[in-house]
Amino acid sequence: MNRTAKVTLYWIEKPLDRPFPRAQKFSRPARFDHQGEDWKHDAWSLTVITEGAVDEENRQTATANFLVPDAPHDWLSVGRHFTLFEGELALAEGVVEEILPRAEHGNV
Repeated sequence: MNRTAKVTLYWIEKPLDRPFPRAQKFSRPARFDHQGEDWKHDAWSLTVITEGAVDEENRQTATANFLVPDAPHDWLSVGRHFTLFEGELALAEGVVEEILPRAEHGNV
């Protein structure tokens, strides 16, 4: 079953095609902490909706869920770490803070 999680993003690099997202929805490939260097052979994209502005420490809160229904949704578990990519560039590191009840997130 598809999950939506509250996450904290720690921006490493400014996205190439726009300024830092602010209340925007985007999808990017994510490498999870348990995946090795060959993660692209089992790669999954997250759909992210950012909330508010990036703070002075390049942190931003967001909600995230997998782009496709057959993704490994259990990877979105509290405490799990991931990195969002744009091509070969690591954009942001993220950590799952909480799993949202289905009624809270609707269609993310």
